[in-house]
Amino acid sequence: MKKKKEETINNEEMTIDLPKSIFDYIGILLIGFAVVDFAASKMGMNLTAFLGSLSQFTPIAAGLIGGVFLTLGNKSE
Repeated sequence: MKKKKEETINNEEMTIDLPKSIFDYIGILLIGFAVVDFAASKMGMNLTAFLGSLSQFTPIAAGLIGGVFLTLGNKSE
């Protein structure tokens, strides 16, 4: 008969870091918009048609600006 090894889970391993500043929230929202905009454009729906020919670059721009906001949020801690 085999003995089962008991594993203890430390509470510190189970915590999730929530965003702490407004920059983190804005960054997450912009990156989320970039993903949705990219997916929608691949499905044939243009969410930023009002920008004209610049609308093809909005997922890249939103993702980069969101990354900058996340970096600013991490440096403000």
